[in-house]
Amino acid sequence: MTPNPINLYKQIIMHILHRVSLSLPQNVIIDAITDLGYTDYIQAQSAIGELVESGLAGEQNTYHRTYITLTESGEEARRLFENELSPDIRREIDEYLKNKHIKTLDETALFSDYHKTSDGMYQTICSIRDSSHTLFEVTMAVYDEDDALRICNAWESRSQSLYSEALKLLMGTETNDEQSEK
Repeated sequence: MTPNPINLYKQIIMHILHRVSLSLPQNVIIDAITDLGYTDYIQAQSAIGELVESGLAGEQNTYHRTYITLTESGEEARRLFENELSPDIRREIDEYLKNKHIKTLDETALFSDYHKTSDGMYQTICSIRDSSHTLFEVTMAVYDEDDALRICNAWESRSQSLYSEALKLLMGTETNDEQSEK
């Protein structure tokens, strides 16, 4: 009996989410499953949708990305059916994730979003995450949606320097040159 292909895709996605142990942008998951040649974009998206609908995966939408997380029941299901996913497929996925590790971390460690508040302002939330921890977070309110969008878009290129500067200032580890300028 041939297994249902959509079930295979769901097992692959659950394995990916388990191995990374982070929320992943939906496009990273779809890229992995299509780059490895298991299916096309439509089938991968459908499998993710079924996982979310059944509660095996969680979904968090931001203004420009959808993040997918393996839920507790998804982890249980993955363990239950782990042996149905061939060792060759698991090995191939693990190798792919290892080779794409930097790209995956860059896309998952940085998070930015905004929403309109009840008083008509726009609140931006920008953070750097590591696994289940928030390492650094900046929340700001601005008057204009374009400003909120600009802040969120700039977060990817400027988050590391902001984090570094905040650490220096808060921990009092400025260099002698910086202290003498004051």
